[in-house]
Amino acid sequence: NITFATIALAALVQTALAAGKCGTQTCSQSTPCCVGGYCNSNAQYCMPILCEPANSFSPSSCWNTPHCVKSNVAFTSPNAFAQIADYDGNPADAAFVSQFEPSNAKVANGELQMALVKQNNGAGFGATVIGTRAFQYGTVTAVMRSGCTSGGVVSSFIIRNEKVGDEIDFEFVGADTATVQTNYYWRNQLDYTKMIKSPPLSDTTTNYHTYQIKWTPDSITWVVNGNPFRTVKRSDTWDPAANTFKYPDSESYISVGIWDGGSGAKGTADWAGGAIQWNKQPFVAAVKSISIDCYYNGNETTYVPPGGNNGGASSPTIPSASSTSPSTSSGNSSSGGSSSSSGGGSSNGSGNGNSSSKTGSSSSTKATSSANTRSSTSVPSNSSESDSSVDENSGTDSQSSTKDSTTGNGAGSLVASFSVLASALLAAFVAL
Repeated sequence: NITFATIALAALVQTALAAGKCGTQTCSQSTPCCVGGYCNSNAQYCMPILCEPANSFSPSSCWNTPHCVKSNVAFTSPNAFAQIADYDGNPADAAFVSQFEPSNAKVANGELQMALVKQNNGAGFGATVIGTRAFQYGTVTAVMRSGCTSGGVVSSFIIRNEKVGDEIDFEFVGADTATVQTNYYWRNQLDYTKMIKSPPLSDTTTNYHTYQIKWTPDSITWVVNGNPFRTVKRSDTWDPAANTFKYPDSESYISVGIWDGGSGAKGTADWAGGAIQWNKQPFVAAVKSISIDCYYNGNETTYVPPGGNNGGASSPTIPSASSTSPSTSSGNSSSGGSSSSSGGGSSNGSGNGNSSSKTGSSSSTKATSSANTRSSTSVPSNSSESDSSVDENSGTDSQSSTKDSTTGNGAGSLVASFSVLASALLAAFVAL
């Protein structure tokens, strides 16, 4: 006979099996969201930017993805910005949030201000402010100035999918305050030789310029002050060896930030302009407004991402994405500007988690509680014992290979067997 105790045990087994393994932990109902081997219930962990559904308490533990809605975010608005600790997942309450605690981002004098401050170890700790709505194709415009008044300081305006590794960026370095650099990456395949500088600009640290990225399924165009100076065509990114277009196409997030490039590896430090001269602080990047014009019109209740893509590993369905080699050659099409093989860049790296190698390698390092990158980053820094693996070049969560180890091979078979047993017992009870 099947007793109620047996049924209760079966229910408990099924509940336990439903929770994925998050590193060495199993996320509970009270701390349901997994990121990089750690569980928590706050926005740093549960926002879909980084949250790992398969490793959380349940796949639905991660918050839903709010999709693009046309907007003009002026930072004079009370709903423009919130600290991450105050964000509850409703994008109507905050269009952008600071991604780190402690936060070096605030709204003051009618603008978003992001500061880079010196830590006790001598390295800088900056800020990343990220949009709360996902964005896939369209036009994004930021009116901003950089905070790069010393070599080593890097500011940024970026569109990136942290899980997939697609990125389109503007980056500013203290070594050159008369231009802004542009680049793009596909699936974390970093190629700094594709960096193109803008035409000369008035000092980007004291003057507000209008920076714009026009992203469609077929091309990316970078624009400054209404003047387009670079275009990359998707057709020119064909890689015959990989039989695919290496063109960023996944649903991503918009972010702005400031970080320390001068304390990183030599390649990064040289690109950023050397070690930061702290006697030149404060280092504050400022943004007056960010406007977003979605390629796919609608809102979060009507929007259906193309090809079912929701910021995960799958790519949106675009005709001829990889089935037929185009007649154009591999490479990148641009107009104006100058190219450089030494720039383009990322963060996360050295012990403070704020910089990275510019050598094009993809080695990883440890993220600490002071982790801070120029884009949406790896493990949220609410714990000083965080040790998740982070790609030091891209700032992306490399999602440690140990996280699924308990559900593989023999262990996976055992889990499956218990799951079948639990389901059978519950089914038998229902039949009674």
